[in-house]
Amino acid sequence: MAAELVHLQGALAAKEAQAAGHGSGATSNRLTFLEAMMETVPVGVVMADDTGKIIYGNSHVEMMVRHPVIHSEDTEDYGDWVSFHEDGSRVESHEYPLSRVIRDGEAHAEIDVHYQRGDGTMFWMRIIGRPVIDANGTRIGASVALIDIDEERRLREAQNILIAELNHRVKNAFSVVKSIVSQSLRKMSIQRGLRETIDQRLNAYAMAHSKLVGTKWDRADIGAVAADVLDPIGHGRIIQSGPQIEVPSRQALSFSMAFYELATNAMKYGALSVPDGCVNLTWEQSDTADGSVIELHWIETGGPAAEKPDETGFGSFITGRALQMETGGEITSDFGPQGFNWHLRMPQHREDRAS
Repeated sequence: MAAELVHLQGALAAKEAQAAGHGSGATSNRLTFLEAMMETVPVGVVMADDTGKIIYGNSHVEMMVRHPVIHSEDTEDYGDWVSFHEDGSRVESHEYPLSRVIRDGEAHAEIDVHYQRGDGTMFWMRIIGRPVIDANGTRIGASVALIDIDEERRLREAQNILIAELNHRVKNAFSVVKSIVSQSLRKMSIQRGLRETIDQRLNAYAMAHSKLVGTKWDRADIGAVAADVLDPIGHGRIIQSGPQIEVPSRQALSFSMAFYELATNAMKYGALSVPDGCVNLTWEQSDTADGSVIELHWIETGGPAAEKPDETGFGSFITGRALQMETGGEITSDFGPQGFNWHLRMPQHREDRAS
């Protein structure tokens, strides 16, 4: 598109010459063709020469802003286009993309503004600017695309309201479940420690779900999930390291529960049960002949020797079979004299990779 805009600017210059009686039929035809092309694009287009003087605006500009194109003389005059930032402050001339490209030499400039139309109404507009370069590589001006994003903004605001309401309802649902479970166990004379354990597990699950409810609630970064769950428990004794890897929310929830069970087990029986013990949680991603693979490693050191329990409980189910079923991976555990080790190797399907 940049090349066409270069020719358009030349054609516009020729138009001025033609008006003075120096034009040609070929130049006129080219101008007619390029102006027609500019009228077919579904966005507003404004062009300025290398001094910042606005020399062209297509009809979409006037349709959007509901006033004639303002042919500002230079980059200091763009304040005649009245718009505002999100905080309500006026957009200054030097903040517009045309000015940033022409005056400041930026290769790409973009801004979202709340624009005041000619009829007094307001709408949100995105302005994207790039330089116009001639065949010799010299900047001879700049062009901007004006895009109406009013509907996009309204949809985003509606989405945020719905997400906030969803988060509120989920929290309420967890509170009700906790209350029902607590009262039921109390009537059954279940020991207090067990009630607290169930409460803590529900809290961990509720917190993980709350973290996922947001603008990217369908995915979550493994490191962020680990930090949310482990930092409050380990207090710096659970060292986490690995690249940024995003997984689907269903797997992130399973990870959060598994991390919680691993950490609480380490607090009770493993490395975190003694002052000098620590845990290293690492993860990595690699490509194999069969596709991408994610591996997680939980290594406990400095604690008592790990002994395999005679019976497996809820924690073992969460860190074992349940996680295997959710991830399609393979889990191995080692109860050795140096401490407890836990490893997960899982495939990462193409549709599960971040776009």
